[in-house]
Amino acid sequence: HLSTSKNIEKYKPLDWKLIKAMIWTETGAAVTAWKTRPIQIGNTGDEGIKEVVIPARPRKYNIIIPKTWNTYLINKTDLIRSNPEYNIRAGIALLMIKMSETEKDKIVYDNENEDTYEVVEGDRGYSSIAKKIGTTQSVLTKLNGVKVIHPGDKLKYKKAHLEQYIPGWLLFTPENIQKQYNIDPTKAQPGHRGDHTYADKIRFTYALIVADES
Repeated sequence: HLSTSKNIEKYKPLDWKLIKAMIWTETGAAVTAWKTRPIQIGNTGDEGIKEVVIPARPRKYNIIIPKTWNTYLINKTDLIRSNPEYNIRAGIALLMIKMSETEKDKIVYDNENEDTYEVVEGDRGYSSIAKKIGTTQSVLTKLNGVKVIHPGDKLKYKKAHLEQYIPGWLLFTPENIQKQYNIDPTKAQPGHRGDHTYADKIRFTYALIVADES
């Protein structure tokens, strides 16, 4: 999904050994939670679960998370806290949301045809005209400049609409994963839950996984 979406830029395929390292760091087979919350999203006091069950940033969520995952995430708090598959999916979804840059708008042209619109009484400006003819205010400005419009004026336009896209990503390093997914040591408040050695544990566990595969 992320590699093929036209609204995702600069994405490099996720190293799944990092996810495995996160799971081992969060719990591990010797921990009771391994059977219910292996990646630990949804623990008591964990605010991260809100990002995926009732998306706090729905535009970013809708760009990044495949629609097929909604059945595992949206309003599935209880299952995320009790079912390991739901828990891991929720953890991955949260990680991807946190590691992505803020979404931006881009103009998408429906075609390259340039048409003309004649201003009529009641048109209040580029904004209202854009909605009427299926383009954007910025397209009208680009093709006609900034000006006061009057009935009878002819405006050039192209059919277009706005779409949101993700312009880039943080590097998936242990340090960045710690800051975005677990705790940012530079911003942590006294008493704030989080593991200040999270990055070190990820790095150590990842090395074990790589060594085991070689």
